[in-house]
Amino acid sequence: MEQKNYQFAKFQEAMDAVSVIRDEYRAKDFHDALIHIFTTCISGEKAHQLRKRIKEELPLFKCVGISELTGEGVLPVEYIVMNIITSKKTDFIVLQYECVPGEEIEIGKKIEKILSSNDSIKGVEVYPANPMLDVTAFLRMASLGHSEVPFWGAMAVTDKRPDNVSSEIENNGFCLGKRIINSGFSLVIYAGDALDIKMDYVLGWKAVGKEFEYTIADRKPYGEGAIKTIDNMPAVDIYNKYLGVQWDRYFIFNVCEFPLMVHRNDMDICFMPIYSEDGELYFSGVVYPGEKLRLSYSTPEEILKSSKNGSERMREFAADAVIMSMCFNRIFYLGDEAHNEWDYYKRYNNEAVNCHGGYEIYWHNNKGGVLNSAIVAVGLREGEKKNILQSIDEKQEMAGEIIPISKRISKFFSVMTDELVHLQNNLEEEVDNKTREVESLSIHIIQSLAQTIDAKDKYTNGHSERVAKYAMQIAEKAGYTNTQQEEIYMMGLLHDVGKIGVTDTIINKTGRLTNEEFEEIKTHPVVGAEILRKIIEMPNLMVGARWHHERYDGKGYPDRLTGSDIPIEARIIAVADAYDAMTSNRSYRSFMPQEIVKKEIREGIGSQFDPLFASIMLQLIEEDTEYDMREKTDM
Repeated sequence: MEQKNYQFAKFQEAMDAVSVIRDEYRAKDFHDALIHIFTTCISGEKAHQLRKRIKEELPLFKCVGISELTGEGVLPVEYIVMNIITSKKTDFIVLQYECVPGEEIEIGKKIEKILSSNDSIKGVEVYPANPMLDVTAFLRMASLGHSEVPFWGAMAVTDKRPDNVSSEIENNGFCLGKRIINSGFSLVIYAGDALDIKMDYVLGWKAVGKEFEYTIADRKPYGEGAIKTIDNMPAVDIYNKYLGVQWDRYFIFNVCEFPLMVHRNDMDICFMPIYSEDGELYFSGVVYPGEKLRLSYSTPEEILKSSKNGSERMREFAADAVIMSMCFNRIFYLGDEAHNEWDYYKRYNNEAVNCHGGYEIYWHNNKGGVLNSAIVAVGLREGEKKNILQSIDEKQEMAGEIIPISKRISKFFSVMTDELVHLQNNLEEEVDNKTREVESLSIHIIQSLAQTIDAKDKYTNGHSERVAKYAMQIAEKAGYTNTQQEEIYMMGLLHDVGKIGVTDTIINKTGRLTNEEFEEIKTHPVVGAEILRKIIEMPNLMVGARWHHERYDGKGYPDRLTGSDIPIEARIIAVADAYDAMTSNRSYRSFMPQEIVKKEIREGIGSQFDPLFASIMLQLIEEDTEYDMREKTDM
């Protein structure tokens, strides 16, 4: 595998270079060829002309790329990168899907089917266009059952300000593949038995200060994430409180050192606010309810250290080709030193390519998602590892050096934060120890009540316990905190508590229910909610009981809620409840085969079930290769 990088300051230079590239590669022997095209300040029409020229002059070369970050204070000039990767044995499968928000799950299903049909696929490169697309939902669905396959890439950047962006196609930047599109996905599937891929995540920021209490905003006018309040104040005011920064056109430049951060699935993930309205903060990535949210901070030295260490990891892998997505927030912060980040990587592969999109994409082993302030570096290598270049010795004599005041303050700030966090954790541990006994007693009481409920129905023994366990597993996969998982578990245990008020003969009836009997069954969510509402120490306990029979399309009961109006916990329990119903024995049938269960859940996505939680349930089923997730009985 070989890589070659070309950079052009003018559109016409790139157009003229296509013929030169044709002549250069005419005599080369290769199996497949891919061109990455990353453009700045180039219109979709010009990109179309360039793509057409490549198709005419280089008909065997496949293309993928995006419009990069642009605008005032960034790169307000034309700039085009064309990076060519040729392979000896690897296939580059370029796919493109034009779609609008709401269709991401369907595109994800198509990619999942392709991955299922080809065991030689090693990775998927993803370039979305339209910031309103739910890329996280796409990643979850596309990787279902294929968590070992890495996904990476970057979002195409709109040429409009965030406050002017909508889901209308003409208001967005573009991605290119077989053609230029303004809303959808351009992808490259890398397939080949001789191919090895290394994907690396580089950050450099560190959480500082206390954890924030926050609420999620209903509106999401730009990207996936939105926060309404932080510590009971408008979310945007948190930066004014701690930094003296108010929202204006320079906001991002003034807070670039301090992204918000969550720790999710053993990864620190940063989010930079990209827009604010009515005091709310909007992000390209999603912050889940209950995650530990804090400010983060870094020094230029630490950020450069992180990228240097990343380059050494890539050197050790000995990649034939390197593809990087780099966040512009790093450039904002590092300023004149920003070039050092990609220079570190180019020490070992001078032809490496990097792009700067609206955000970076990293998804592997169900970790990551839509990222900010990061570098996602991907190395491709065919065959055996080549000779590894030696590192450049950059040791410096420190004796007698005067350390700058900014560096000393940053060190002091970092150490003091570590000590404060340690103290906070110790205090939290003491409080946890004092409350654990009470919580343990509450759980035992709830479990006893759940067993009493199940005992009414001889065909659903252990149902509540299993639903609670499945719901907790879904919450864990979705990135919810341990506390939230425990709350959902208890809600699952008591979701059917209202059946106490339903006649035993109806519950245990073996034949078809009459309309009147079914209406009585349908009262159990309301009855259950009223019972649990009286437990004032756990006010949310009634959520699962009342709304676990609501449907995503609004055709459920008792309140006919739709979509996000259904509480998250109830949406999770609804999937778990349906799964257990299908995998348990009944008077009229045995438990269903696993393939039938998967088919039923897939068909219910977006109608009966929340797409995110249904996709996670499908993932759990795929991982359950022995079909242990079902009722164990001799019936």
